[in-house]
Amino acid sequence: MEQGRVADAAFAAAYARSTDLQRAWTKTGLAAVFAALGGPMPASRQRREVLGHDLDLTAADAPLDYVIVLCGRDFLSPARLVAAVVPALCARARDVAAVRVGGAWPKPLLTALELCGVETACRVTSRDLTGLWAELPSKGRGAVVVLGDVALPAGLPAALAVHTARIAGRAGIFDRDGTGFDADALSFAHPDMAFFAHSGPCPELPSFAAGQGDLAQAAACGYDVVYAASDQLPQALAVAPLALGPGRETFWLWPQLPPQVLRVRRLGAAVAALEAEPAPQND
Repeated sequence: MEQGRVADAAFAAAYARSTDLQRAWTKTGLAAVFAALGGPMPASRQRREVLGHDLDLTAADAPLDYVIVLCGRDFLSPARLVAAVVPALCARARDVAAVRVGGAWPKPLLTALELCGVETACRVTSRDLTGLWAELPSKGRGAVVVLGDVALPAGLPAALAVHTARIAGRAGIFDRDGTGFDADALSFAHPDMAFFAHSGPCPELPSFAAGQGDLAQAAACGYDVVYAASDQLPQALAVAPLALGPGRETFWLWPQLPPQVLRVRRLGAAVAALEAEPAPQND
């Protein structure tokens, strides 16, 4: 990772070359993800409950030593990168690093990392991954979040949790009046996504095509996300794992990546002590 670390100058150049509008799109999505996850978790916490069957249960969790967000060369989305990085930050992982396998970092992704406050970004080859896994046990307990198409080597460390966040790359747009969604913002947030416009005019952009059928028929389309009017979101939730309304073009949330799964968790169980019967009272 150190050999392929992205220099500070590359971060600065990527930030400078992004437009004010592009940075505003990324910030809007970042703020919404932070709000959705509830902000930073406590540095450590412990909860004890006495449950049924005389079970005295203690649950404790604390930050991981590190989280690595691993991107394949096909991964291009600043919105989905933010949605993978912010849970690690909210979980208070001691070190958060982004690693790209087999390709250079696109400038919008470096800008997204800069806005998230992640200073460690690296580029490695597929062959380097084996050596990386061999070094990780010395770093303590950690997790890897895999974005895109990355082949993981065999024999991963036992103390390493692996979370996969991949998509099919298809999105359905149900814009009844043709004015609800910003096609340019969608293209920026997800340049690796194919968008299908089912209602309203189809934007004249390379990643957009006309879709067939209404929202009730969209379940068979295999969409990762559906963009629909706010009053249609309850119906849209039956169609795709994520349903987003107007104004949320640059927002993404991974249902499988709440901050809680990026923590060290411990459980303790005992037999609950019987409570003494209260002494009888004399009148």
